[in-house]
Amino acid sequence: RNECVIELTGDDAVAHVAGAAIGDGDFHHDDTVFITHDALRCESRQVFKKVLRNGAVGVFQGKILVKKDAQKTDGYQISQSLLLDGDSQFLAKPELEIYADDVVCSHGSTSGAIDDDALFYLRARGIPVDIATDLLTLAFLAEALHEIESDSLSTAVGDRLEAWLAQRRS
Repeated sequence: RNECVIELTGDDAVAHVAGAAIGDGDFHHDDTVFITHDALRCESRQVFKKVLRNGAVGVFQGKILVKKDAQKTDGYQISQSLLLDGDSQFLAKPELEIYADDVVCSHGSTSGAIDDDALFYLRARGIPVDIATDLLTLAFLAEALHEIESDSLSTAVGDRLEAWLAQRRS
């Protein structure tokens, strides 16, 4: 379980929070993020992606609270999951609570399987189904991985993901 609480109390404050999780079997991963905008021109960004298989469970609860005097706020929140089988589950509760009237805020959550058309496209070009699935999984997680500012950490996370995918093939 990961919990993050951020209060943006100074003008022009910025907070970017991202997460990527890969789960298998009895894996249960829970992200909770609360960001409060309480000053002018603050920006927040939440990007969370999960890849789940073999009955794994992912949970996301995120909230952006924009107080009355937090005008010119920019808030973005997205949580997405890629379910690699019918036994896995993703539960999401994205929230916006806005009391200011001059803001740009958006939020959303999606959950689904590998896109059949994208898989067909790769298969039609001679890419084996397991490799095509891995490529689409990596592409799905790319947005969250790009949020990591440290190149060494981003590389380490990408390497871990590739090892997890390779384990599935063996």
